[in-house]
Parts: sequence; structure tokens; C-alpha cells
Amino acid sequence: MRVTWVLSMEQTMAPLQPKGGHFGLILPLCTSSATVGLALFQYPLFSSMLSATPSIAGAPFSRFWAAFIKPAAPFFASAALVSAVSGVICGRWLHTHATLETTDVSRFYVYGAVLAAGHLASMPAVAGPIKRMADGANGDGDDAAIEKVNREEMKTWFLWHTVRTLLVDIPALWCFAEGVALSFWVV
Repeated sequence: MRVTWVLSMEQTMAPLQPKGGHFGLILPLCTSSATVGLALFQYPLFSSMLSATPSIAGAPFSRFWAAFIKPAAPFFASAALVSAVSGVICGRWLHTHATLETTDVSRFYVYGAVLAAGHLASMPAVAGPIKRMADGANGDGDDAAIEKVNREEMKTWFLWHTVRTLLVDIPALWCFAEGVALSFWVV
């Protein structure tokens, strides 16, 4: 009787045992998770900088943006690019190994890849306010004027950042999470 239970338990748990294909299928989920995590972290980071006393929203904030954007932009772009490309590859791989289930699962990867590419497509809307804030780093002009510009540009940046996070990044993460969860059961 016990042997029967062990065999049936192994058969029941078989879909949860990792297989080689699973490791590649989680890459878009990992990079998309990083994108969402960093996007959410930027709210308290930049809000605290704008509310610091004494204010650092003037030239110091511009210097921060000028220094931050150089390493950050390639990192965020590469994370979105890896999510998009690996999502397409995973979707293609699942579709190529077509069964009724994998074809349905592959759609989640493709949708996630399209949404991850939307992160890249929205970069110009987010980059404009960042560039205008970083322009104040050279110290030309009075700090009160730079602070006023930075606060207005941060409102614009927060708007576009929120729209992108809610309409692109979180749905992409959900699509990849759904794809990974389903692929563990069918691959």
C-alpha cells in the first residue's frame, strides 16, 4: 500500500521537478521582476530627495540625475531588451515544441515580450524630463530657478514613470509569471 502511495505521489509531483527547459523559461520573468522592482524603488528614492530639508531639489538634484543616468539608462534598457528578446525566444521555443498546452502558454511569453518592448518605446517620454533636470547640473543660474524647474520636471517624470509602470511593466511581469507558472506544468 505504501509503495502505491509513493508512486502516485511521484507521479503527482512530476510537473514540479525542474527540467532543463525551465531555466531558460524563467529568464524573462527574472529581468521583468528586476524592472518592476527598480521602478517601484524609484518612488521612495526620488520622493525623499524632493522632500529633504534643507532642500536638495536644486543643483544637487541635477548633479545626481546627471551622474545617475549614465550607468542607469543602459542597465534599464538592457533589462527591458533581455525581457523582450528572451520572451520572444521562449514563446518561439514553446510554439515550436507545439502541443495543445505549450501553444497556449507561448502566447503569455509573446505578450510579455511586446509589453517589455513597450518599456523601451516609452523611454523618450521619460528621458525628456531627466535631460532637463540634468541640464541644471552645470551650475548656471540660481538654485531657486533650478529647483523650480526640477520640481516641475519631476512631476512630469513621475507621471510618465507611473503610466509606464502600470500599463507596461506590471502587465509584462504578470504575463511572464503566468507563462512560467504554466510552463512548469506542461514542459
